[in-house]
Amino acid sequence: MSKLSSFTTTDLLIWYSNAASTDCGAIGHTKGRMNANLAKDYAGEIASRGTEVPEYYAAAETGTFNGRGSWGHEPH
Repeated sequence: MSKLSSFTTTDLLIWYSNAASTDCGAIGHTKGRMNANLAKDYAGEIASRGTEVPEYYAAAETGTFNGRGSWGHEPH
């Protein structure tokens, strides 16, 4: 994913939670892996800004399955 630096930290945190939620709830391996990869990208950008990245499974509980930022619903 390119240009993550152009998005707000708040958006990245929401997208991180949504990707984690979709990973944890996905039945298929591909969908799970793609969302895990997105969450990792979001986490890297969040951390680079000096913001604490929430614990993965805690974030998944607050995220929305197939929400914005998850695989197939990536921001442009």
